[in-house]
Amino acid sequence: MSCSLGARVPRYPIFVLPLLLLSSIAGAQLQPPSTGGIGALDQDLRMLGANKRVLMIAAHPDDEDTELLTVLGRGLGARAAYLSLNRGEGGQNLIGDELGEALGLLRTEELLAARQLDGAGQYFTRAYDFGFSKTLEDTWAHWPRDSVLKDVVRVIRRFRPQIVVSIFSGTPRDGHGQHQAAGWAAQEAFRIAGDSTRFPELYGEEGLPPWTPLKLYRSTRFDTTATTLTMDGGVIDPAVGQSYHQIAMRGRSLHRSQDMGQLQGIGPSAVRLQLVQDRTGRGQDALFAGIDTTLGSSWFGGDDPARRQWLAAVRRYGQLVDSARRSPRDGVIQAPILRAARAVLNEGQRVRAVPLGFAEDPVAEQLDRLAGMVQRAEGLVFDAVADDDRVAPGQPVTTTMTVWNAGSDTIEITRMPVAEDDHNGEKANAILAPGGVLRWTDVRAWTDTTSWTPYFLRYPRAGDMYVWPYSDQQIDPPRGMNFRAFQALPPGFGWKGQPLAGDPGAVLRFRLAGSGEDGWMVARRELAWRTNDQARGEIRRPVQLVPRVDVRLDPANEVWRAGAVAPQHFTVTIRHGARDTTMGTVSLELPPGWAPVPAQKFTLTRQEEEQEFRFTVTPPALRGGSFEVRAVATDLNRHRYQVGVVEVNYPHIHPVTYARNAVATVHVAPLALPSLARIGYVRGAADRVPEALESVGLPVELITGQDLATRPLNRYSVIVIGPRAWETDAALPGANDRLLDYARAGGTVIVQYQQYGYFLGNYAPYLLTVGSRQPGGTAVTVTSRNATQGPAGTALLGGHDRVTDETAPVTILDPRHPLVLTPNRLGPDDWKGWVQERGLYFARSWDPAWKSVFEMHDPGETPLEGGLLISRVGRGTYVYTGIAFFRQLPAGVPGAYRLFANLLALGRGMPR
Repeated sequence: MSCSLGARVPRYPIFVLPLLLLSSIAGAQLQPPSTGGIGALDQDLRMLGANKRVLMIAAHPDDEDTELLTVLGRGLGARAAYLSLNRGEGGQNLIGDELGEALGLLRTEELLAARQLDGAGQYFTRAYDFGFSKTLEDTWAHWPRDSVLKDVVRVIRRFRPQIVVSIFSGTPRDGHGQHQAAGWAAQEAFRIAGDSTRFPELYGEEGLPPWTPLKLYRSTRFDTTATTLTMDGGVIDPAVGQSYHQIAMRGRSLHRSQDMGQLQGIGPSAVRLQLVQDRTGRGQDALFAGIDTTLGSSWFGGDDPARRQWLAAVRRYGQLVDSARRSPRDGVIQAPILRAARAVLNEGQRVRAVPLGFAEDPVAEQLDRLAGMVQRAEGLVFDAVADDDRVAPGQPVTTTMTVWNAGSDTIEITRMPVAEDDHNGEKANAILAPGGVLRWTDVRAWTDTTSWTPYFLRYPRAGDMYVWPYSDQQIDPPRGMNFRAFQALPPGFGWKGQPLAGDPGAVLRFRLAGSGEDGWMVARRELAWRTNDQARGEIRRPVQLVPRVDVRLDPANEVWRAGAVAPQHFTVTIRHGARDTTMGTVSLELPPGWAPVPAQKFTLTRQEEEQEFRFTVTPPALRGGSFEVRAVATDLNRHRYQVGVVEVNYPHIHPVTYARNAVATVHVAPLALPSLARIGYVRGAADRVPEALESVGLPVELITGQDLATRPLNRYSVIVIGPRAWETDAALPGANDRLLDYARAGGTVIVQYQQYGYFLGNYAPYLLTVGSRQPGGTAVTVTSRNATQGPAGTALLGGHDRVTDETAPVTILDPRHPLVLTPNRLGPDDWKGWVQERGLYFARSWDPAWKSVFEMHDPGETPLEGGLLISRVGRGTYVYTGIAFFRQLPAGVPGAYRLFANLLALGRGMPR
């Protein structure tokens, strides 16, 4: 097997990375090479000798039962995986400004970081998270039901679990419509995955034959009365020194974008399941009761001499695995046993009828795991580094592969090709004596021009479904392709359902000298760039492909005032990805009828050099509509560059990049702005509202909660609090009294949507309640302690009043209210073109001091008037609004701009 930089080694876990399991820091960051120690061997030993496979299915990142996954892998030695229908693109982001596809990448990496700890695999369907839905019918209006089902069946046939665990029931008690869809899809896929008449193309085109799981369980963590099986997560894992529950909570806490931090409680911890269907007829007593979990069960032929030979090899293999488990936890002692076990299993594999295609083979997985164990037990340390972390196509890259034999046996080494233009093939075998170090240094080029973007983002979405390479949503999918030819398929065909396309890697073959031709094994290492930080020591970054000229156009969305002919400005930033010189021009491609602007010359002589170009555009008098402006860099060879690579990178995840076209969308609409001296803005979570306000000419000044507590506030005409700012700005709660004083003195305060803590704390000037529903539909009221009546409640996980239909009708309750009239007269057109939702965390009830101006609701539901409330506070004005301005303004929704402009003007128009 060879690997190239262009092909990339998949990053989804093939086996648990031991160093990351034992580390106390987040597991997704790149680490220096290590054997993982005795603890890693102990963990891997649990995974040998049996065939136990469990697939968990739910809707979103963070829906998974992390503790169950940990108990399965670490406690039961099972190969577990989590299938999330989507990547969480429609949620909020507590730690950064990524939304949409970028948020989906962040949450994908958070899932992978969690999987590094619990040891499970990770899969997805094509479904894009379009936002909260209240019914199953609404979900199917966005996701083609049969396409989601096909993707779930694909993963079952690929992963081949004996057990499926559904987190949700598929009924309205699941709440979120996407939860209901996940529950339905899990049960329906369990029913039909073994039916050869359903989705036969999965076999003909992808080599995935039907597969029939034997047992279906449902998680009862939300419905404990239905529990039929309880497992204990409060068992100490000797390889780590923490309980499975603690390890799981570490993984759960890696969902940082979703504020999922958890305490690591000690003691017993119940993991509860309900057995829903049992095809074995004898599986009530334990999870795998009634299921043949021996490795011999993975035979796919008939009862013939070859099968008997296979079963004999499996028995011998099992004896060797047991011997390794009984031996002292010492790699030197275990290494010969592990080598012998692998040789026996490899010999048995020769007579086994193995199906082709992309189905996962438990025997091949065990052989791969054994190779890693032998590598570590033999003290073979392997590293691969490059001299650059950002590489342009065609740029020479120096890669250094280093192998250290820290063990006591002589090792035979073969270096595999690293770059796709390495025409020398495999290097000649080298003998590495104990204590010896080998280094290979090569200069190669990387020519892949798509790897900066994960495979599922390389095509435009079809509605709310991603288009995968050769998916059934493309115009010309391959027809009549037999699975036996799968190896000839272009890169990407086998990625369907995988987390990402992978990262560049290096591959090494090794064997103990004199062990014969069957002794060869493969070691893999992600290619990284490293540097020394004087404060933190060694830091590693993944090698990433970038364009020769990276192009970014700002702003990406703009709202222009109708009829205005004043010059408008765009900024194009280019960044050099190559080490040599690139010269050319930067230009804007404008809509027809717009006056052209001259191109500007550039010369880039250094890697990572940036240049910024300001373009002044004078549009014709426009009355309305949406227009696109494109930025293009053209070099002297007439190569055009039109994308910029964006990196999603946080300390707890593996960095990932995606390409964004250098395109700006201009929305033209009537827009009047209030005359204000200064707007103070406290940024919230995933909040690009201040930039949006500034783009239309409003005087915005970013401030913090600490500024509110210490600065004179009378300098601000309006103070705006961003969404969820009470969670993201630790100083804001302590500054609330000064904020209220500012309002009483005549100021205007606008508070965008907040979660339960805002209603529980001493923040709102008058009574506000927000609705929360426990699983099962029980309504609970959460009350502000500022209330003039009623006690403070307790925040519960669950629902709240919201309008998820972005097209939901809006009724103006008071047509004469200043908010409706000044400076923009609001009408029906202002509610058109909204994205994802109208709003969330609406107030449920309120003191008479609040005034409601709008009513809106999802189809068939009770009218909601708590989406925007206005009150007089002393001589000033205080607003609470759950309207999703944080989505609408960055998306350039004209009506949202007009409404927000009217909010900013309230201080002048409100009656005293």
